[in-house]
Amino acid sequence: YLQLDSVSADDLAAASEMGQAVREQLASLPLPEDVSEEVLDAWHAAGAAAAYAVRSSATAEDLPSASFAGQQDTYLNVRGEGNILAQVKACFISLFTDRAILYRIQNGFEHRDVKLSVVVQQMVQPEVSGILFTADPVTGHREIISIDASFGLGEVLVAGMVTPDLYKVDKRDWTITECTVPEKQLAIWSLPDGGTKTEELAGEKRTAQVLDENQIIELAKIATRIEVHYGSPQDIEWAIADGEIFIVQSRPITSLYPVPHNYIESDAERVYFSLSHFQMMVEPMSPMGISVWRVMVPFGRENPLVGENPYITSAGGRFYADMSAMIYTRLGSKFIPKGLVMIDDLVGLAMGEFISRDTFAKNKARVLDKAKLHNVLHLMGPLAREAVMRLWFLPTEPVLEEMNTYVQRAIERTKATRVSNDLQTRVNAVYEHIQTVFSIEVFQILPLIIMIMSTSTLLKKLLEKDADPADLAAIQSGLEGNVTTEMDQKVGDLADIARENEAIVAAFEDNDTASLLSRIQQTPGSELFLAALDEFLQTYGLRGPGEIDVGRIRWLDDPTLLLLVMRGNLCNPEPGSHRKHYAGLIEKANDAIPRLIETARAAPMGWLRARVVRRLLTVFRSYMPIREHPKFMLVQFFQNLRVTMQDVATEFKKQGRIEDVEDIWYLTLAEAIEALEKSETEIRTRIEQRKMDYAYYAKLTPPRVITSNGEIIKAVHSMENMPEDAIPGSPVSAGVVEGLAKIVMDPASETLNPGEILVAPSTDPAWTPLFINAAGVVLEVGGLMTHGSVVAREYGIPAVVSVPDATKLIQTGQRIRVNGDAGYIEILD
Repeated sequence: YLQLDSVSADDLAAASEMGQAVREQLASLPLPEDVSEEVLDAWHAAGAAAAYAVRSSATAEDLPSASFAGQQDTYLNVRGEGNILAQVKACFISLFTDRAILYRIQNGFEHRDVKLSVVVQQMVQPEVSGILFTADPVTGHREIISIDASFGLGEVLVAGMVTPDLYKVDKRDWTITECTVPEKQLAIWSLPDGGTKTEELAGEKRTAQVLDENQIIELAKIATRIEVHYGSPQDIEWAIADGEIFIVQSRPITSLYPVPHNYIESDAERVYFSLSHFQMMVEPMSPMGISVWRVMVPFGRENPLVGENPYITSAGGRFYADMSAMIYTRLGSKFIPKGLVMIDDLVGLAMGEFISRDTFAKNKARVLDKAKLHNVLHLMGPLAREAVMRLWFLPTEPVLEEMNTYVQRAIERTKATRVSNDLQTRVNAVYEHIQTVFSIEVFQILPLIIMIMSTSTLLKKLLEKDADPADLAAIQSGLEGNVTTEMDQKVGDLADIARENEAIVAAFEDNDTASLLSRIQQTPGSELFLAALDEFLQTYGLRGPGEIDVGRIRWLDDPTLLLLVMRGNLCNPEPGSHRKHYAGLIEKANDAIPRLIETARAAPMGWLRARVVRRLLTVFRSYMPIREHPKFMLVQFFQNLRVTMQDVATEFKKQGRIEDVEDIWYLTLAEAIEALEKSETEIRTRIEQRKMDYAYYAKLTPPRVITSNGEIIKAVHSMENMPEDAIPGSPVSAGVVEGLAKIVMDPASETLNPGEILVAPSTDPAWTPLFINAAGVVLEVGGLMTHGSVVAREYGIPAVVSVPDATKLIQTGQRIRVNGDAGYIEILD
């Protein structure tokens, strides 16, 4: 076991060598005498003349999060005393197949904790057999049963030797929705004296349908009863012999993404889109983090100032928006998919696919909640009016100063909730503030965001045909006053200060990152850098990776996270190069503006078009820098809540109710408040379960769009006018660049060197200091107006986003071409 424990998940050779050694050792030992006797007694009692299947059943098999399917060996059509005992022993030994060893390592199971029993089943000698899933394993649809069927023993199917018949059945009305009958070349049959034979099928048998309609429906109904019995979707093995159906095995399906919790009473099909993708964070969120958003977002609540939002829900540790109330309206079905494209192309396309279905019209009347919809429209009406006024009539000069003042006042009001020394009073004040913060604080900024998006769209329509694409790209970069790009510039300033001290640079180059800050603090002459770092943290320290989750650590909690992000900035040879680059972008934008106005003037109705374009350009350059202000304000609110909840956690730890202060994030906001009010409330068990859930959720890939039936609606980018081998995505920042790719999964653990192309799952403000070095950007999620796209345009970096599996399709060190004009990536080397 000690030697096995030393094997890593990526060391296939070591796993194979150790597995072989363990199996040989076990094979040299006799089967224990008491086991042999009991096996033979049971064998005689069951019928010594029959054929048997010898199968494994490990203690770590068929768990909700890991099936271990196929990791140990199975032996079919075993006959005779010697063979029974030999195969039982071989089955025990198969606990240490190479694949079982690696699977345990990958899934975090200790080798010594996994035990195995051998199941000996009297075999059915089937004419046909197969596998059945009570939920569609491809789409996740919980109402669709998927059946694979082939002739003979199921081993031919499990081993992938044939393409089986595929039947799909809708449980709701027992209709067969799909019937695919491919050519089947082989079948495996039992031999009379034991063992199996593989037979090549001939003639009509190769293309014959394996099951008739009655058998398909009967199988589906039996499977549904099994699913109800176990209370979860099932993966079932079945066989038919002499016309009788036998169920051989049933286990949970572990690959399905959880269905979002439905807070709305409805039996109609609902549709959800991922707010996690919208916020550019596809990792799981803490229960506290999700609950804060449900409390904070006012849309759709009976009272915008009180309660939790029933249209914000969660699944698999991510948070989703229930779009059903709006998507089933005439205007909603027309405009919501177009609006969602701004967030992520594939979200908008998937929502459009859902709307195009026949079932959409049937569900429309059952879902539409006109009272709730009127509430939303009542809130949005004044916002739309103000957006129009700001777009066409109001002066633009004071907007940046006005916004900075607004944010500062909001922050001061937030801090006022922490004045009480009584913890319960503070918690109640913070909870009340979070309930109203969106309606009172953030809500006032939404017209500006709406207007920014409208301005960008209008400019594109007015100028795209005639203007120089380089000028259109230039006006979107070098925007002055964006709180995130200002933060990035100051990170570059920190790097410049560090570069002046060779000992500090040497500290950064040491691989012992855990002690980086303490080494810098002990470095002679580090006072200037440490003072600058402290000043930076006072303003931006409440930011950090995954900052939309109140449970995630901030730079202020651990400044090392920030220091690791800025390592790449030390590679810039020229001090101030980041400032010079950005100043150059501002100059290019200022030069492009008069050319764009003249382009408009040269078009039909040029006098009017030029005036409109001049206004739109002024509005765009004035308002676009404040796009990041709402989020900067939100993280201030979250930090206020974090400080209060950490004090609550400290109190819980003193009382012995939790092990660690970080455990508080595994409770919801309401649960933490209740536990503070009621000291007898037990929270340890809940926290431990949530930790296990979180670890499981981390392995899941969240869908962009999912229905209440669990169906994952997928969309793909069009490949029209793209090279054959291109990887398609959404173009969000113009330009074409070639360079070496760098996969970055965590900005605190990987450095992006100048000139490399950043390839990442997603980015948030804590990532953007990397953009200073990036030659191009490729992200798995995002749209035209999401954070990473906006910052890429401001830096003038070609970017393609919404590229599914980009971090798997592209490897670090490959030379790639990013086409931010057409929206695709090419792997050149």
